[in-house]
Amino acid sequence: MASSCATKQEPKVVYKYIQKPVYVECEKPVIPEKPKFQSYEIFRVKFEGKYYYCADVENAKIISENWLRYKNWCESLETLLKNP
Repeated sequence: MASSCATKQEPKVVYKYIQKPVYVECEKPVIPEKPKFQSYEIFRVKFEGKYYYCADVENAKIISENWLRYKNWCESLETLLKNP
């Protein structure tokens, strides 16, 4: 028979923390509508053996306005993504 001089240990108490999800309503940003595309005309010109695409002044204005509207729309979306 073996004997020991160790002390009796108390059983460990285990605490379990229960976390419940809390849902927070956040403000949803208003996503701007994609700009409408305005059609334009361009033509192809052969000059010194190479082909180039050209537009008259009125169509060039339409092309630049389309680009600016699209660029502004993209920048506003980027701003919304950066500021949650």
